[in-house]
Amino acid sequence: MEEIIRDNFKKLRKKINITQEQMAEYLNLEQSSISKFESGERTISVSNLEKACSLFGIRINEIYKGSDNLRALSPSFRKSNLSMESLEDISNINKIAMNIMEMDAILDKRNG
Repeated sequence: MEEIIRDNFKKLRKKINITQEQMAEYLNLEQSSISKFESGERTISVSNLEKACSLFGIRINEIYKGSDNLRALSPSFRKSNLSMESLEDISNINKIAMNIMEMDAILDKRNG
């Protein structure tokens, strides 16, 4: 299970073009903590995993799924070196988008 989480974390971090250093700064960690987490030498707190998942555009329970079933929001960044404020904004927008998608799914079930 932990290997799936680490693999998905790394794949998603790369997918949104965030370096280990940027992710570490975003999570208020050292870059070596991200490197060690991705290589399996260290764990990451649930609160940091939740924060990262918001940035990835997924619910935390989705990071436990096999990568074949992993569906994330995939924003297109025009800038490769995003500020921490920009990462926070992206995370907040992703949370809103995920809530809208969840409400749509609930409404579809009720109306379907």
